[in-house]
Amino acid sequence: MPRVMRAAREFFRAYDVDEATAARFRARQIEALLRFTPLAMVINVVNAIVVSVTIWAEGAHVFLVTWSLVISMLAAIGLHGWLKSRQQPARCSASRRAVRHVVVQAGVLALAWAVMPIALYGVSDPELRLFVAMVTTGMICAGGFALSSVPWASTTYVVILGSGTAIAIAMAEHNHSGSLALLLLIYSVIVIYCAWVAARTLGARLTAEARADRQNEVIGLLLRDFENHASDLLWELDADWQFVHVSPRLEAALAVGTADPGRRHAVALLKPMAIRSKEALSAWKALRKKFARRAPFRDVLLPVSNASGQRFWSLSARPLLDDRGRLTGWRGVAADVTENQIINRRLSWLAHNDALTGLVNRTQFREGLESHLSMPSGMMPPVAVICLDLDGFKGVNDTLGHAAGDLFLQSFGQRLLSNTRSSDTVARLGGDEFAIMLRGVAGPQEVRMQLDRLLESLKTPCDVNGQMLTLRSSIGVAMAPADGSDADTLLKRADVALYAAKQAGGSRYCFYDASMVEVAIRRMEIQSALQGAVERGELRLVFQPQVSLDTWVISGFEALLRWRHPERGDISPAEFIPVAEACGLMPGIGEWVLNEACRQAAAWPKDVMVSINVSAVQLGLSDFIDQVRAATAGLGAGRVELEITESVLMENTDEAVATLNILRAEGIHIALDDFGTGYSALSYIKRFQFDTLKIDRSFVRDLASDSDAQVLVETILAMSAALKMTAVAEGVESVDEARLLRSRGCALMQGFLVSRPVEGAEVARFMASWDPEVVAARMDRA
Repeated sequence: MPRVMRAAREFFRAYDVDEATAARFRARQIEALLRFTPLAMVINVVNAIVVSVTIWAEGAHVFLVTWSLVISMLAAIGLHGWLKSRQQPARCSASRRAVRHVVVQAGVLALAWAVMPIALYGVSDPELRLFVAMVTTGMICAGGFALSSVPWASTTYVVILGSGTAIAIAMAEHNHSGSLALLLLIYSVIVIYCAWVAARTLGARLTAEARADRQNEVIGLLLRDFENHASDLLWELDADWQFVHVSPRLEAALAVGTADPGRRHAVALLKPMAIRSKEALSAWKALRKKFARRAPFRDVLLPVSNASGQRFWSLSARPLLDDRGRLTGWRGVAADVTENQIINRRLSWLAHNDALTGLVNRTQFREGLESHLSMPSGMMPPVAVICLDLDGFKGVNDTLGHAAGDLFLQSFGQRLLSNTRSSDTVARLGGDEFAIMLRGVAGPQEVRMQLDRLLESLKTPCDVNGQMLTLRSSIGVAMAPADGSDADTLLKRADVALYAAKQAGGSRYCFYDASMVEVAIRRMEIQSALQGAVERGELRLVFQPQVSLDTWVISGFEALLRWRHPERGDISPAEFIPVAEACGLMPGIGEWVLNEACRQAAAWPKDVMVSINVSAVQLGLSDFIDQVRAATAGLGAGRVELEITESVLMENTDEAVATLNILRAEGIHIALDDFGTGYSALSYIKRFQFDTLKIDRSFVRDLASDSDAQVLVETILAMSAALKMTAVAEGVESVDEARLLRSRGCALMQGFLVSRPVEGAEVARFMASWDPEVVAARMDRA
């Protein structure tokens, strides 16, 4: 018997949880019941009307009217309760009393229906008795199932209505009363059993959800701790903003000493740590809004100041609510993300500035110029756009090496800064090209005076690795609005003036004049000479090897375009490629490069890849995909890598990404070249899954001597590894650089340390002479 009682108690219990959790479950049960309330109440009223109309001819009019009104009144009470619940906030918990109230309402409704068969089952018409029996049976089943989310309400309803029906059967003294009573009992037991099974299923689901919520909460906190590396600054506040729980680390961060932070107001402790800056005030304001919403939040950045200096905290928290949904406090985590913020800000700075000189980059310069020019014409102060080119830079690079060339560029940038005003903007546009924006100049005479001082300053030699070198620069000037009212026009005309200064011997400045046609003539000569250069065999490819830093095995070659004119000699790609793009010759030249590189690579070993640079003009061609397919047909798409710079993507981002996605799906590898030298490389990495990330040489050159450079390269390598991209370091010139890159997980390198670019006919001989074991031994000895 005790075992049976225990089994019964287990069956008639929907869930086994603590009281706080049970209160939330009860609220969910009542919520589920309320969803059926409107339909159920309407059905009750309709059934009452149908019964009254059907039985009306048998008399008992007073009973039928009174009974129908009672049913309607109970239905109205139920609908009123439903409407009231709709107008109030969703209940987070419900008391046992609320459930008892539901049970009582179900019992009263069942009692009202139980009166009907007792009063009407004795009618003489057997068809009407059958009708009453069917209605009663239907109400038992329908009501029992509708109330199943609150099983005691369902049980009470079925027992009361079933009892009333049983009394009616007994009063009718029917020949088959016993059989009918047995069937009624069976039906009632089945309905009650099904209601409890449904309730237990609901309880199991609610229990699983509660357990999952608790697990998710714990897992979320653990994951945040792991991801932020310092998210062990745990805290808890009560409703009065007093600290309830403070971890030892937070206690140290708050610098409360031996005082009990639990007796201190949060604002009183944090106020001395507030930083008086626009960024900090905005962050504190955002945090107050988060608390005011009384909703969970995460990763809210807050600048603070303590004994360690300025720090950055990432705050995450959730509100603590009582059974009635009232706020009782907050519990959360404060993670010190200062190091991540410093790195992110450094990367952001690099996106807007030149990494070598610290000056703003081309894109930032253009944005500043466009912003200045966008002022209303009557309000815009005059501005001078100055383009500068460092004379003799190529000779410094060739004779003293790239490291000396970098120092030369840095010295030139510093000399420009020291000879300009704080209101002016100095930028490095790329290579040895610089630009200055002089705001608010009175006219050309003021610009001349400033440029005279600059040229005089440049005469002072600078020390480059013990060599005293003189800085010389050709300078071109365009004035706004006299020479143009948009950024492109001003930069173009300043560039024309710069070339005029170069043609005049350099180390001087020239103001733009419409008569300056020398640059245009040179460009026209290059354009004319380029016509048919492919057909005449003047273009050729050279190949720079890429080597694995792990095995020292050659993994591939980058194809580089060269032009040797029969009269003018070697012409730099930096000079003729822009002309080719501007005059529409690049599609033909680019297709030749693609076909020629794949043709020569087909003779190489099958595990050696070829990397081919692609211009913006090529990528925008409608048949570019077909060109790639045709070129790689005899080689295999998996051995070809297309290199693009972010400037290629900037010109037509959506179409470019779509084209690259198609090529990548067909097996072509896609590399992002010169990473970090432009404005928005990070955004393109987010939009497109590159296979290879080529680290610009400006990040590599200081690896052996600059800890900041090491941190940046480590960050870039970690990002490439996380995004499953192969990292290739460009411009590696020393063994120390190679070792540092290898120790930090860089996969490939290229540069003068491996080899200068190799003529196509010499590639096979170069690979045959390359012995990885010998190279590895030489690297170890160096």
